[in-house]
Amino acid sequence: MPKIGEKELKEQLKTENFSNVYLIYGEESYLKEFYVGKLKSKLVDEAFADFNFHQYEGKNTSISDILQDADMIPMMGQYTFVLVHDYPLDKSQKDIDALKEYFEDLPDTCVLVFWYDSIEVDTKKSSKWKTIETAFAKAGSAVNLEKRTEGDLAKLIVSSAKKRGCTIDSNLARYIIGVVGSDIQTIFSELEKFCAFVGSGEITKKVIDDLAIKSLQARVYDLSKFILRGDSAGAYGVLETLFAQKEEPIAILSVISSCYIDMYRVKCAKAAGANENELKDYFSYKGREFLIRNAARDCRTVSIDGLRWAIDTLAETDEALKSTSIDKNILLEETVAKLLMMRNA
Repeated sequence: MPKIGEKELKEQLKTENFSNVYLIYGEESYLKEFYVGKLKSKLVDEAFADFNFHQYEGKNTSISDILQDADMIPMMGQYTFVLVHDYPLDKSQKDIDALKEYFEDLPDTCVLVFWYDSIEVDTKKSSKWKTIETAFAKAGSAVNLEKRTEGDLAKLIVSSAKKRGCTIDSNLARYIIGVVGSDIQTIFSELEKFCAFVGSGEITKKVIDDLAIKSLQARVYDLSKFILRGDSAGAYGVLETLFAQKEEPIAILSVISSCYIDMYRVKCAKAAGANENELKDYFSYKGREFLIRNAARDCRTVSIDGLRWAIDTLAETDEALKSTSIDKNILLEETVAKLLMMRNA
């Protein structure tokens, strides 16, 4: 079976047409954990879990011990379920070869799952991960669980609010993503809070603004908005709050830089006669499409040359933050002053 995604995995769970091996990886941690749990609930009878379920964390055992458990005959059930979490397969060619050899004669009574969360599976840059992905896809299923699009996340928020007995407009669902980020677990946590507050009522923008814990990206985006307006009081007010909240200057600078890079990309796309939405095909904006919309709105009053100067200034600050002993907060304050001067020039 070739590499599959969430849709195909859902169908397998629905029809109970399971593969004997799974490689589960991708950007969305919540979805990976969710579907591993779904597989376990479908394949493991809790009454016999001590016999038929085996789990390993990291490299706490050898690949031979894992495959030995996979060979065990299930007791009072159809499958032995072996779950291996964050095993560093890419670090040992011997382990990869052993797994590929095992895949040549897989037992029908086992479902073997390698699930990666804290270890990045980069099949584009790593030839070993590409080999591993190909081996799993050939023997069973290589499942890449990517981040959902902003539209999909908005639908999820609307339907999840309904299940909790309250309502929300789809536009406000998108607004939530811009405020708290695109991580599904974070979205659910915030949504639980909103629904508890409104009961059976409607989640409004005021409710979101009053109750939501803004992501660092959203808070720094507020800082960038003040800079682009030339509002020094507003910009330094946000910066002081970020310092008080002990946010790392390097992290703050990284988000400011990403805001300017987003604007530069949009500005260049427009200059080339391309649609700003085409940027989604070239850069990783899945689940964060609002960044393109924000950048398109904010870059109207800034020239391409101005954006280039700003990005160069931010790059110089990044180097200084990482290489000098000067107070990092002061360096960041000076950079904000330079960006304000550029805006007001």
